[in-house]
Amino acid sequence: MKSGLAFAAALTIAIPLIPGLAMAQPGSAAKEPITLSRDQQPKADRPTLNRLSKEAKAQGISLKQALDKYAAKELKNNPSIQGDMPDGPVPDPTIKVDGIPFSELIDLNRYAQSEKISFEEAIDRYAWSPAINPLASRLRSEFAEVIADIAIVDEGRGVRIGFKGEVPAKALELAKTLPVEVRLFPGRGFSEAELQAAREAALLSLHRSGKVASTVGRYNAETGEVNITVRLKEKPSDDAARSRAVTSIQPSAPDNPAIKINIQLDDNLLLRRTDKYIRGGGLLNGSNNCTNGFNVISSTGAKGSLTARHCADGSQYYTYRNHSNYDTDTTTLSRWFRAQDYDLARYDSSSTTSMTQTRTFYYDWNLPRYAHDVGTSPVVGQPVCKFGRTTGATCDNITDTNVDISDEDWITDGKTYKGNIVTDDMVDPGDSGGPLYYGNRAWGITSAESYSVFDTSAYFVATDRVNDSTGLGSNWNVWTCPTC
Repeated sequence: MKSGLAFAAALTIAIPLIPGLAMAQPGSAAKEPITLSRDQQPKADRPTLNRLSKEAKAQGISLKQALDKYAAKELKNNPSIQGDMPDGPVPDPTIKVDGIPFSELIDLNRYAQSEKISFEEAIDRYAWSPAINPLASRLRSEFAEVIADIAIVDEGRGVRIGFKGEVPAKALELAKTLPVEVRLFPGRGFSEAELQAAREAALLSLHRSGKVASTVGRYNAETGEVNITVRLKEKPSDDAARSRAVTSIQPSAPDNPAIKINIQLDDNLLLRRTDKYIRGGGLLNGSNNCTNGFNVISSTGAKGSLTARHCADGSQYYTYRNHSNYDTDTTTLSRWFRAQDYDLARYDSSSTTSMTQTRTFYYDWNLPRYAHDVGTSPVVGQPVCKFGRTTGATCDNITDTNVDISDEDWITDGKTYKGNIVTDDMVDPGDSGGPLYYGNRAWGITSAESYSVFDTSAYFVATDRVNDSTGLGSNWNVWTCPTC
């Protein structure tokens, strides 16, 4: 059994309960939700996929095989439906089927295999899921003071949205646009913004105590609990010492009494480092091997490669290498910038190299695709996939968003790395820096993993933090091709 918080190189959380420490109760009791049943919501219209599914069964082939045949025929009859490919060709069609990008259907098929469900069921459950993100972004923008909770629930068949007080009428109307059951909960008693502020204040208090080596700070937007796992610099000798230690570092109660702070000790919370085109997902070979994430571009047109900062802390230079089918050359990438608050770093290629950055990334071995856009407002329950040089391509659901992690032993200067998307553990050392994606959307950069009897999680820096002032700066963004 592995134990530790490992930078993907990857974060670990073994969470022993503290004897005598009463767990805080969740936030104030909510009122009955407003339920928009699936029958009331818009219907997903997928005539082509339904037809192909029936034809596949009649022919004794898989839906994926039927889709491949369909795409080949469509492209032969109408080549103009293929998207632009300014950085060279990619092997998969860049078309849409019933409005769903072919790349997302590939990922849904892999997700189905991971979850041991049929491809058809994965489509029924999750093909709609990208629609949640613009809705979540709008809710978080227009109702920042009252939005508390947004999540995909019931294995993709529903959405949960919580509010501090009453449900705004406009929010209810927006929820009616989703093709699944939506339940809107009034009366949470707290907002997502208040949860984030309470977590930040608690983490600051813990680190100022001088007693804390590692932390993982997340919040439960359904219950109003801020849950922080802590490794102390000095391991308590017994249960009584553990209770005294928790009391000595306990942060002040939040201003909002509906929010509770839970501190749990974990003595084992440790971090460890885990063709002529430069692509996301390419191999970074150096003193510590990592994976390239996405390429980035500045407002002046300068380009670079994005990976994890903890990789950059270990290697000033990397030799970049493409996957075997594209391995025509290598080049040296030089560390140029490390983000202040996020596990992000930018590398630049030598001015003499014949290799060039592209808007493509490897979503699996030897299979590149274009990044069309950057994901914003991720929500709990939605599916995502990642690629890394150690574990390849795997998919899972988001379990947490906006999680902060730190470890004095393994992160340079004991930094707190902010803004992480979390899934169940699907990374290993060497995967660090690799791309988190869904279809053609860039969601994150692999940072860390946690593993213990109690918790196995993977942590990814959200790519929408790249242009934060404490990320790479407002003039840098992931380089995307919306028309590809």
